[in-house]
Amino acid sequence: SEPVYEIRDDLVKLPKEVRNLLAGGIAGMAAKSVVAPLDRIKILYQVSSAEFKLLNVPNVAKNIVQNEGLAALWKGNTATMIRVFPYSGIQFTVYDRCKTHFLRKHEQERHSAGLSNNSETARRNWGLSPLESLSSGMLAGTISVILTYPLDLTRAQMAVVKRHRNAPNRGFMG
Repeated sequence: SEPVYEIRDDLVKLPKEVRNLLAGGIAGMAAKSVVAPLDRIKILYQVSSAEFKLLNVPNVAKNIVQNEGLAALWKGNTATMIRVFPYSGIQFTVYDRCKTHFLRKHEQERHSAGLSNNSETARRNWGLSPLESLSSGMLAGTISVILTYPLDLTRAQMAVVKRHRNAPNRGFMG
């Protein structure tokens, strides 16, 4: 049981931004992996002429499993993970940084107004306003999209580019 404590101690020693980047990236990867089978089915509908019907989704999943195996529901998920880890990590880190900025600003304003953190006014005004929350989310989303756009573009190109039957599968890197 000691190695778990060592890992935890090592993580606590990392800068907050690095911990947030890891936490956001891992959370994003977990979320995308859970919905990967639905994403695979969505892509198959997008590149085919079949009409989408929600009631047909379980049959499509069943056909994929029968014809290609269970792992085929996660086909292409590696490319998604390569994109999602930095995207989610950056988004979580930037949002937390913005949130912390606004909360420190509120604390400074309360301090300069002579209010203690325990006063009724301080407790009512604790947290982000809707505009601050919106601004934080918009900035986080914008920065994460800008920084990971090349990965998203590559993933989209891989999903739609057809290759010749005898051509090798070049994969994510080329």
